[in-house]
Amino acid sequence: MNSWKTGVLLSILFLSFAHPSFALERANLLLYVSFERDIMPAVSGGKIGSGSTEIKFLYGTEKDVELVPGVRGTGLKAKPNLSFQYLTRESFSRKEGTIAFWVKPTGWSGLSIGRNFLFVRSDRVSINFYIYPGGLMLFFGIPNKYYLIYPSGDQRDPFRDGEWTFLAGTFRPGEQSFYVNGRFMNTMTEGLLEPEFSRRGIVEIACGNQVLDEIMVFDRVLTEKEIEAVYKANSP
Repeated sequence: MNSWKTGVLLSILFLSFAHPSFALERANLLLYVSFERDIMPAVSGGKIGSGSTEIKFLYGTEKDVELVPGVRGTGLKAKPNLSFQYLTRESFSRKEGTIAFWVKPTGWSGLSIGRNFLFVRSDRVSINFYIYPGGLMLFFGIPNKYYLIYPSGDQRDPFRDGEWTFLAGTFRPGEQSFYVNGRFMNTMTEGLLEPEFSRRGIVEIACGNQVLDEIMVFDRVLTEKEIEAVYKANSP
């Protein structure tokens, strides 16, 4: 990993030093995929390196992987014929956490068709960040049952071709929330499908036409101020 990329990583890992009022510490970051030289995690299971994380290709192969300019350094160019999973149970707390990443449309904007960005799969519940003609959504679902958390106001469609957007979702028993570009958007507290990561934990890159970068999984629900700080630490 290049020294400047390591600096970005450290700025996330040690936000508590720059912001004494925050409780965010190095150990809170369980998974970090920077796409700096390849698609392997820079942090897995809370430790530097890929650990026991395995990669499983659903569509395409390693030869289809293309790294392009990211929000910092390089990012992953998603493709219609490329999808793969990080099998990384070690990188999730059992019942709570924060998932965050950057996404940039390439060759599209607006709500003309649905586009998936990232899936997270627990023992039973799937979490999906995606946009549909109805707007940007954070999806929690099981077979034959699901619900959507929408952002508010103009963030229903924050995407512009060639511009980066930061998405984050948090979950814990009794509460699930959605953030866009470091700002709190919405929360749900009733009728929840609650993910539990006791047998599996999967981060899945969806087929598409966008660039992804700086995928992070934290071991707890970050506060609004902490999410804003992570956003500002990586903002282009």
